[in-house]
Amino acid sequence: MVEQAAPILAQGGLALCQGPGVPSGPRCLVLFDGKLSPAHADCLRREPPALLLAQRGSEGRPSAWEVRLLGDLLRGAPLLPADGVRHRLQTVADIAATGEAAGKAVTQAGGSRAAASLVGDVMHELAANAMLDAPVDAQGQHRYAHRRTEVREVAPEDACELSFVVHDGRMWLEVMDRFGGLRPGPFARTLEGWGGRVQVDASGGGAGLGLRRILEHSDVVAVRVAAGRESRVLCVVDLGEARRRATQPKSLLFCLQ
Repeated sequence: MVEQAAPILAQGGLALCQGPGVPSGPRCLVLFDGKLSPAHADCLRREPPALLLAQRGSEGRPSAWEVRLLGDLLRGAPLLPADGVRHRLQTVADIAATGEAAGKAVTQAGGSRAAASLVGDVMHELAANAMLDAPVDAQGQHRYAHRRTEVREVAPEDACELSFVVHDGRMWLEVMDRFGGLRPGPFARTLEGWGGRVQVDASGGGAGLGLRRILEHSDVVAVRVAAGRESRVLCVVDLGEARRRATQPKSLLFCLQ
């Protein structure tokens, strides 16, 4: 596994063993077949969380674009390809309007209605989580998560930003909030129930179902959190065949700085 991992990391501009001078520190890279399972929940509970990188294709190697994304994630570089369209989200209406724009971008790129529907689901969940679940007050208490269905607009300082771009037959969606409170726990809990019935954790604002949809529909989910300052979640959705998307190989890359 060491011999396989070294050249893969080199493609992304990374070393197999990062020294003590590297801010992100050493991390565990798990190369696997991309089939998420409850067993991967423990990987996310490590300190720091393990990086789950899918091996794809007949050669059983990670794709070049995912390796580049992994390198960008760990280096703190931009995750979204150039020319992404940015939208500031403060109201529920903003989410709906941005969803329509993303769907239009899918169809203009030749994607199917089914692909546009998947993109719409992912975008809505990303936006709702960032706008309604992420904001906290000075005491660290959630401002909107426990009354999601009642909130139509958040305070200007609690608005989030969502960007998207179609690149190489895939929709790239990234959401950013200014709170930096996202942690691996919700993803680990989602994986614990992977393959079974969805368990919604009402204590967390009901985001469990949303994370399940995000993981099922996406080929890659990459998260970078600067604790207390910023959370970024990037999802990449292939615009090709939409059937059985939940069973397709997936990478889950969580970087907590």
